[in-house]
Amino acid sequence: MKIITFTKNNQFQALLQFSDPVNAQQAKLSLDGQNIYNSCCTLRIDFSKLVNLNVKYNNDKSRDYTRPDLPTGDGDSVNKDHSLLGTPSGAMASYSSGGGYSSSLSMSQGGGAMSPLSAAAAAAAAAGRVALSGSGVSGVLLASNLNEEMVTPQSIFTLFGVYGDVQRVKILYNKKDSALIQLSDGNQAQLAMSHLNGQKVFGKVMRVTLSKHQTVALPREGLDDQLLTKDFSGSPLHRFKKPGSKNFQNIFPPSSTLHLSNVREAVEEDDLRLLFSNGGGAVKGFKFFQDHKMALIQMTSVEEAIQTLMELHNYDMGGNHHLKVSFSKSTI
Repeated sequence: MKIITFTKNNQFQALLQFSDPVNAQQAKLSLDGQNIYNSCCTLRIDFSKLVNLNVKYNNDKSRDYTRPDLPTGDGDSVNKDHSLLGTPSGAMASYSSGGGYSSSLSMSQGGGAMSPLSAAAAAAAAAGRVALSGSGVSGVLLASNLNEEMVTPQSIFTLFGVYGDVQRVKILYNKKDSALIQLSDGNQAQLAMSHLNGQKVFGKVMRVTLSKHQTVALPREGLDDQLLTKDFSGSPLHRFKKPGSKNFQNIFPPSSTLHLSNVREAVEEDDLRLLFSNGGGAVKGFKFFQDHKMALIQMTSVEEAIQTLMELHNYDMGGNHHLKVSFSKSTI
């Protein structure tokens, strides 16, 4: 990774170069619109027109993590020499199957001031957390140490569907505490793995790894596999099928606070509290948004929130209103 920070139009900005376009795209999907600190320093990320960053110094304004031998310089020449930077672009590069995304991102932050060193460090740490090498990786995951008495293909589809469009789920016939999950592509699989590996689901710590399989095979027609395999490729519940969907900007790690949308107009706070406590969990906090079509609800633990999301996402509230549930970065 390479980073150059600078100030333009009185706004702190940064350019980050990843090893390849896949990692850059994954970082953008995961981090655009997120806050570095609570309610502060919101990241705005777009692809840059630059193909390569020319970093001359490793200091608090620029750094090339592939060149630890670079001098520290005087720290000021980076911002003065804009020939190193080019012009950050607000337009995204067009996508093609050949990897048309640039590997460079243009990042700016608003809603509060912070030092270039802090911002660069935060961006690097955040990018390092999510930007896994997705190039050439299959979209199939192996989830193990599942509670075989509780999980179903549908519940697995709902949970992993928070991070990608799940195409097929297969609970293994001879090892029912394990399942194969096929997502649309390797990026979605990487994202789901990074957020769900190690989460406690139905009382057991789930392990999620990349599978050696390229696809999840469906059982032959007429062969009963105890309904352990399900094809979701035509599901209307895919969150990321629509290009430009706001769902791309609202991908967050599992948390005890859930975001509810598509709430029916006549539904009151007590109705939702009762619904979300019926599964044995306890509601710790609740907050309606102004229009009452959306709300935040806080469970007592992340595990409870995961279980509740699996049970109540797409819940039929009547009147053609199906409740939408996702994890929130907010607290109540």
